[in-house]
Amino acid sequence: MTQDELRGLATQAFGERLERLNPGALSDFLTSIQEALPGTQRGGIITVDDAPDSYEQAMREYFAAMLYAPPERAVASLWVTAAEMWVGMAGER
Repeated sequence: MTQDELRGLATQAFGERLERLNPGALSDFLTSIQEALPGTQRGGIITVDDAPDSYEQAMREYFAAMLYAPPERAVASLWVTAAEMWVGMAGER
């Protein structure tokens, strides 16, 4: 998914300045776009070759990949990651 595609879907769902955005709506939005995100597949189990040994290592590898990714892909992926973190933090309260 490109930055422009993500921007279009997000502004359609939440308004031009994301004025209708809240953690619950964002969680639903993330679920609705899941299949369009890189690294997902329809149906079946997703397997990972050479899985990282820890969450910390997985995050290091992800951020390194985004540092060198094409800007369009990196921006969309980092936006979704930040959104997932906000939803997760809101659920902990």
